[in-house]
Amino acid sequence: MSVHVPVVIESNNLSVAWGRTLLHAAENSKSSLSPVVVSISSFSPPLPDELVTIRDSTDKALVKQGCNPVRVSALTIFPYDMWCRRDKPNCADFSSFCLKRLLPRLKSLDARNRLGTYFERMMAFAGAKQGKACTVNQLSFVINLLRNRTKWPRESALQISCFDPAKDHTGQPVRGFPCLQQVSVAHDGNGRIALNAYYPTQYIFDRAYGNYLGLCQLGAFIAHETQLEFVRLNCFVGKPEIGSVSRKKIKDLLALIRRHV
Repeated sequence: MSVHVPVVIESNNLSVAWGRTLLHAAENSKSSLSPVVVSISSFSPPLPDELVTIRDSTDKALVKQGCNPVRVSALTIFPYDMWCRRDKPNCADFSSFCLKRLLPRLKSLDARNRLGTYFERMMAFAGAKQGKACTVNQLSFVINLLRNRTKWPRESALQISCFDPAKDHTGQPVRGFPCLQQVSVAHDGNGRIALNAYYPTQYIFDRAYGNYLGLCQLGAFIAHETQLEFVRLNCFVGKPEIGSVSRKKIKDLLALIRRHV
């Protein structure tokens, strides 16, 4: 994490917010990079708008560089498109589908999923309670708390962990998963919610567009399940690195982004 003052990047458009973050990572040296707070708000629910030109060009550049397209990175956080196609089942039913049917497919298709996916950690976090092993569906827990209209829950309980010290505290110089440490839900006590996410390090070109989209889709899912309004994503990135590519290889994409943001 940088010792510099964080930079706030705010927009009501997901493509613009991500594009400005990529420019920040590309136009600064590693030693001068500041952390960023990416805040996407003031959009019409359930999801923020995107610029088709930036989204399409980003997908083409990602595929050309051997990275997953935006859609694939997003679904590892929350498989929103599948949830919509299945007529928006409740959290319990959709969690069962994701864990029993989708997760094995993703692991077999891409070795990068061998350590798991974010939705797996959210829907089936392995832990212990009173000395006994247990699995917790964190999404279901948070949703049930938010459904209680007689008393708004304490926000410190609305936590969804992705980092598991028992599995993830290793000495590997590069591990790849999980980059997202945790997600929390905030509410204003008046029917509106926001998601807060924390990344110690994030590859802005390789994954961040899909990360932000997946987090917004997760917020839309929670809002649907609780009949609340999802109005903001705040994402803190301690070390916003450009990623696995050089600036030269994505110079055309960077030029396009500069014209639109």
